[in-house]
Amino acid sequence: MSKLFEGAVKDWKFVLAFAAFSMIFLLIELSYQLYIANMPLEFAIVRGFAFSGATFIALSLFSSIVFKFYPKYAKYWNVRRSLGVAGFLFGIFHVMAVYNFYFGWDVAKALTPFNPIENPRVFGFIAYIILLALFLTSTDWAEAKLRPPRWKMIHRLVYFGFWALVAHFMLVNPEAIMDLPGYLLIFITLLTLAGQLYWFVKISARNKFSNLGTKIGFLIIFLYLVLAYLLYLKYFA
Repeated sequence: MSKLFEGAVKDWKFVLAFAAFSMIFLLIELSYQLYIANMPLEFAIVRGFAFSGATFIALSLFSSIVFKFYPKYAKYWNVRRSLGVAGFLFGIFHVMAVYNFYFGWDVAKALTPFNPIENPRVFGFIAYIILLALFLTSTDWAEAKLRPPRWKMIHRLVYFGFWALVAHFMLVNPEAIMDLPGYLLIFITLLTLAGQLYWFVKISARNKFSNLGTKIGFLIIFLYLVLAYLLYLKYFA
């Protein structure tokens, strides 16, 4: 019982420390938008939550790469989960701010046309739906109920969700990404994608490129190539 109590205390200490870190990060993002980028308050709120959420989700995936390179740090899995959960919560506030300030809570208007090429907000909607499923199943209770094999299968959707998220923040407003928070997000995203590609090739080669995971990996690579082409059209064509 005493060990259980000590574990609970440590968990709460971690939760409080991580919550404080998250709020400090968010306040820095908001302050940058308000006082350095000189954005109006509503724009600062939208961008502050957007950059905070996307950066935390990218860091969550990047931590998985770190754990593969250095397995001894995998014991800090709660940091990875907390980054993902906090990132999604920031994302919720970003979505709410967008609907409130820009569309008067008219969701249909925000998603019209429902064509992600013409309206990159659709990519954000896709990312939100996928990440919501992961958020709702991110607890130990959900993992136990779903059983680890099924739970892992569901959480592999994060790769598709992250692709949709990257497509959203890179295409929806090119000017907004071209500042310090945007460069930080892009840098972490590129590190994450490079690490994911490295481990995909390494693990797939070990399996002789013959399992289902390899096929899914090639599909995700293809999707990023499509995104690269769309970015070329958006930024350079």
